[in-house]
Amino acid sequence: MHKGLVIIGSIVAIAIGCSPEKETIVNEVVKVELIDNEIPPPDSFNYDTLKGMYSGDFAGSEIRLILNYVSSTKAIGYNIHKGLQRNLNGRITRKGDTLLMSLPEPGDHEYDGVFELTFIGIDKTPKAKWVSNSGKISEKKMKLKKLEAPKDSKEGINSFNFSEFFYYVYDSIGNYSFEPDGLCIYKYYDQKDEENRVEHQVKVKGNWSLKGNVVTIDWEKNKIFPQPRMRLEIVQDEYEMYVLKGEDRELHNYFY
Repeated sequence: MHKGLVIIGSIVAIAIGCSPEKETIVNEVVKVELIDNEIPPPDSFNYDTLKGMYSGDFAGSEIRLILNYVSSTKAIGYNIHKGLQRNLNGRITRKGDTLLMSLPEPGDHEYDGVFELTFIGIDKTPKAKWVSNSGKISEKKMKLKKLEAPKDSKEGINSFNFSEFFYYVYDSIGNYSFEPDGLCIYKYYDQKDEENRVEHQVKVKGNWSLKGNVVTIDWEKNKIFPQPRMRLEIVQDEYEMYVLKGEDRELHNYFY
């Protein structure tokens, strides 16, 4: 609380008439009352604690939201769903312990919309919803969970180190890359002209998630995978090297 200054002064007016013997002196006291100026308390909330990677179920398949920057007024990041990555740039409002985060997607894609996240304090499981810009897609509600590295580094393969083991693997047709943020990219060559050996590379994107020793990949719509979801099990081969098996495929690491 800041107090205003008190000003007390006198204004002296001397009126002189026609006659030098008549003189009037008027004293007027001017007072300025105290004014209380409200100074807002400092914002001590550590907004950096909200940065990180969150995952949740978006209409039956996993979505990842990555928050790279969070301040008292602004949040910046991106999301990945079935391999589609969209940037997020929005605003933050705070009411007591409740923090509301509005994160619109760019708006230049038919499936773009706005994410609204609600944090209660330092919240690792915020509630969220997504509303489409077009209104043609129903509102999606979800509960997100912040992904954090396990405290015990000896816990084997987990969501944080999975891409270190399987960043670049291959099967009999093409190559897979598992990115740390949940993006999975499959590349293969589609041979169109055998006589002239004209080929072009086809790229299919998806999201990967890990539960136990099973990795699930939700693919975008494509022509190479008959099912939109693929499940692969982490196993060790005869040389005790980690491989991924399932769906009549066996994925080996290039670096072994």
